[in-house]
Amino acid sequence: MELQSLIYLFGTITFAIYVGLALWTKASSTKDFYIANNKVHPIFIGVSIATEWIGAASFISIAGTISYLGYNGTPYILGFTGGFVLLTLLIVPYLRKFGKFTIPDFIAQRYYSNKARLLTIIIIVLASFIYISAQMKGLGIIFSRFFQVDMYIGLLSAIGILFLYAIFTGMRTNNYTQIAQYIIILFAYTFCAIFLSLQLTNSFLPQLAIFSPINFDFITPLQTIKEGTPFLIALDKILVDFGFDSYSKSLDLINVFMITMALMLGTATLPHLLIKFFTLSTVKDTRKSALWALIFVALIFTTISSVASFSKINLLKNVQNVEYEAFIQGEIKNNDTSINNGKWLQIWQNSGFISWNDKNEDKKIQIDGTKNNELFINPDIVTLVNAEIANLPNWIIALLISGALAAILATTTGLLLIITTTISYDLWDEFIYKNNYKYPHKNKTKRLSIILIVFILVAFATFFTIPFYSIVQTVTISFTLIAATIFPAVVLGIFDKRMNKEGAFFGILTAFIFTFCYIVYFLFIDNSIENMRNYLFGITPEGIGTIGAILNFIVALIVSRLTPLPPKSVQKLIQKIRIPTNIKNKIEL
Repeated sequence: MELQSLIYLFGTITFAIYVGLALWTKASSTKDFYIANNKVHPIFIGVSIATEWIGAASFISIAGTISYLGYNGTPYILGFTGGFVLLTLLIVPYLRKFGKFTIPDFIAQRYYSNKARLLTIIIIVLASFIYISAQMKGLGIIFSRFFQVDMYIGLLSAIGILFLYAIFTGMRTNNYTQIAQYIIILFAYTFCAIFLSLQLTNSFLPQLAIFSPINFDFITPLQTIKEGTPFLIALDKILVDFGFDSYSKSLDLINVFMITMALMLGTATLPHLLIKFFTLSTVKDTRKSALWALIFVALIFTTISSVASFSKINLLKNVQNVEYEAFIQGEIKNNDTSINNGKWLQIWQNSGFISWNDKNEDKKIQIDGTKNNELFINPDIVTLVNAEIANLPNWIIALLISGALAAILATTTGLLLIITTTISYDLWDEFIYKNNYKYPHKNKTKRLSIILIVFILVAFATFFTIPFYSIVQTVTISFTLIAATIFPAVVLGIFDKRMNKEGAFFGILTAFIFTFCYIVYFLFIDNSIENMRNYLFGITPEGIGTIGAILNFIVALIVSRLTPLPPKSVQKLIQKIRIPTNIKNKIEL
């Protein structure tokens, strides 16, 4: 069956599954909408968290970013996965014992401050807005290429589907739908990786392929790399001979560390992940679900570095020095005499994600790491285009598209759900109504207001972009804001008995102002390459959240020591979540 028909077929089947699950598990109560009535199995929550975590950044963008950055792309794997350890050890058990199911609720109760609640709401909505914008970019890529419609028409359709899904379903539906989405994601990503692995190495497991020998001879401008050469050695030789940096070369250790830390701290307190754990009934179950989530994430993440490595050799092996016109007409043959269909190149060019400039006017495609390079591929499409470059079967390509759509839908609906919850519960119910502001507390007024706000946020997020940033880099900006502001407040709220509302509020505010201004200045006001030398200690905006977190800790600790103790009721609350109920201790400050 032709590719386009398979894409429509796979897309129809998967959407039918999602809609069926949504109708079957529709929320029937407020508790169902927010926390699924505490009746979901830990393994299912683990799958749901992993699915929501993967998203456009992990499925579409990380492999491409690593393929371009090499060693400097490692933070996007280390930070994302390492954050789960912090989340499991430092955050989840205590928040679950605390009993509140949103971060603003925890901040307000722990720090007895509605100002802190409002500031936290603003940060969560802003971070979610940036996160959603990255997912929408992923949707735009898929619709513009594989459904061959104008990007904006495709995005408007996607906005409507996602918007209605988030407003009218709830946490229960979200959890069960994401189980189906994870299965599709896992098969799509791993099947493609297995096929690529078998094409290039003697191993069918992509996780082990990069340590296996290559199964072909490769002629570079300087040498012939023989069949049987270990893959990583062959990869480094190929890249160096074609003018690229060595794949394993360390270029910027400080940013590798700073971005990794920012992603870890951000992961540990991501609101749309933490709320998942409150669908469970016990602290023991939350620990189990966190472990399962890490396992399910690892099945994908341990494959990403291999896919990134395959992409470099795959491109040079199949596209280097071919005649452009013959290639896009599907007339080029490989060494095994099979037709290398290059029609994908022209289609991606038309969508704007690939550009070819025949600099030497020889009508051939030359790819290298110098200024003479003629082919540029946007890192965000590397995972998707990999299968087409390798000439894999059409069903693999169609399955890959279904997996990408599943990953984007899972994360975006989760983000929209946390925005809906934050606005509905934290802002409206707990802030506006309880503070007796002059707003009528009527369900109809509340619902219409939430729908309008969420729609506006989604519409703006759809057309929001950070210049020169890939999907995964855009997501990292969202994480770095959370890392700088929310992580220190939550950790100090759990582990520092002396921390009070003044310390927490000024710590969050200081970190937010510093981090937000740094990001806005270097990404939107003066984002020229020359201005990079003005970075603080050379730290990029993606990693600045680590410095923001340090400032947060310092300011919060100093201010709290210069201001009154927290109330006795708060001290008892800390005692309750920190110490088992059968141990009778007095709080000592």
